[in-house]
Amino acid sequence: MLAHLFEAAGLPTTQISLIRPHTEHIRPPRALWVPFILGRPLGQPGDAAFQTRVLRAALDLFGETEGPVLVDHDEDASGSLEMDGMSCPISWTPPGHDGSLRERLIAEIDTLRSWYDLAIVRSNRTAFGTSGGNIDDVVAIMSTLAEGGTPDSDRPLGELARLAAEDLKAWITEAAAAQPGDLSAFALKAWFWDQTVAGEALIAAHRAAPNHPDASYRGMAGVMLPAEFR
Repeated sequence: MLAHLFEAAGLPTTQISLIRPHTEHIRPPRALWVPFILGRPLGQPGDAAFQTRVLRAALDLFGETEGPVLVDHDEDASGSLEMDGMSCPISWTPPGHDGSLRERLIAEIDTLRSWYDLAIVRSNRTAFGTSGGNIDDVVAIMSTLAEGGTPDSDRPLGELARLAAEDLKAWITEAAAAQPGDLSAFALKAWFWDQTVAGEALIAAHRAAPNHPDASYRGMAGVMLPAEFR
């Protein structure tokens, strides 16, 4: 990373980080993590006062003489945590909803069904279906794994988990891509892992794997998550 080279040459550096796991892995000398969407490192466009506060917070890190230093910015930008025009994530609790991950995932899927159908009409193709079931089957599989259980299937559990995880990611991202706006693949990936219940379910299933009795699942769980989330 350039910051390390500049520091080695005697030039102090600071930076703004949008993806905390990347920064934790790279360990730059000084970094300010901000809870804003990709493409908006200073927060909302046009808000000069807010952007100035972010810049000053990053520059204040020059006062740290030893690192690596990673500081969380403590001020959210209004509207900056959600993608414009997206109907997800779901933060409300419908009547009869018990608030569990399973119920929240079902609610998220129901909200996005019409968008997924529109995506299929527009493109006439989908990456969904490798697990052999429909989206409700995939939700049941991933919810059971996230809860530490074992889905009922004739397939080896490791293979089933991998295929169901890929199907869930494909279904959600295809539905999201049909919504208004022009999201890059990188922004869509960040949205999935940071803001959706589906992403939360995959992380929970990954965390439950080490204690699962099935060896094939324990060995396969790591591929369900990108490296920066493992």
